[in-house]
Amino acid sequence: MGLDSAEIKKILVINLAFIGDVILSVPAIRALKETYPEARIDMLTVPVTVPVAKLIPYVDTVLEYDKRGQHKNILKLWQLIKKLRTQKYDLAVAMNFALRGAAVAWASGAHNRLGYDAQHAAMFLTHVASSARSEIRHETENYLSLLKPIGIEAEDARLELKITPEVINRVREKLVLEENQPLIIICPFGRNPLNCWTVEGNAETVRHLAGKARCILIGGNAEKNLLEQVKEMSGAKIEILAGALSIEELAALIKIADIMITVDTGPMHIAGAVGTPILSLVGRSDYRVWGPRGPRDIVLHNKVACWPCNNWKCDNNHLCMNSLTADKVVQAAVKMLADR
Repeated sequence: MGLDSAEIKKILVINLAFIGDVILSVPAIRALKETYPEARIDMLTVPVTVPVAKLIPYVDTVLEYDKRGQHKNILKLWQLIKKLRTQKYDLAVAMNFALRGAAVAWASGAHNRLGYDAQHAAMFLTHVASSARSEIRHETENYLSLLKPIGIEAEDARLELKITPEVINRVREKLVLEENQPLIIICPFGRNPLNCWTVEGNAETVRHLAGKARCILIGGNAEKNLLEQVKEMSGAKIEILAGALSIEELAALIKIADIMITVDTGPMHIAGAVGTPILSLVGRSDYRVWGPRGPRDIVLHNKVACWPCNNWKCDNNHLCMNSLTADKVVQAAVKMLADR
């Protein structure tokens, strides 16, 4: 049964997961805004995803819950809860399976509280969605289905992030990007080593593509050494940006690019949200759930017997990624460049 839109003036969205999760929840946040157009929507998220949440067009204010840092202190956590309670939210939506989000929704004092039944979270909620996955659906659609208990049926699964022209111009000037020069952004490594492709494969790919476009390798500070290895092994004139840009600037750079070659990681979802064609190199993860779905996107995947898996350790020599060849990647990238 739906909620009375006249009574929903303030909404708290709680998403305490990773960058990709926050981006993939955008269609659900848009559906909330379309259903309750007069409502203010605040988002509570973890420190690493705060800059991404600030780029969501339908979010008015982003609040930070540092669950592994300052808010481990009970006094600091209580101060956060008090801050939430002063807002007098009419609806709180816990978007993850974890019990913590549902507990925060309850602690916020929101009269209506929506979330999943996983991990006994239902005791904190007034409206409960099933966490069962009876069929394989993209995660954007899973987020949309979360809204059904409050009567919202939405199908628009488009991703969005707002990038201003000012930021795009700043990035162009900072990196001296030429308007007509083809640009490829490559994100070879991610947080989970099992999602990553080989240094050798990336180096060979870069060596072939560097003569066709300006190539920029991106990653965090933790990946800087691996990115340097790719550059050195390729022998190509390429640039490395490891932790050198803000999230907003990174999103602007990706938006400017003609294509992005990436493993399954946060920047892949950023590319999907800013409309840049993606060449996705997929190993263990299920691209049907987590992969890009743009009309010009290409997914390269060698299906092995153990796929998909959610492990952090591989007993099969990382075959899903190690069997991916640079020739295949280069051919797909060249085709995408020609079609840009």
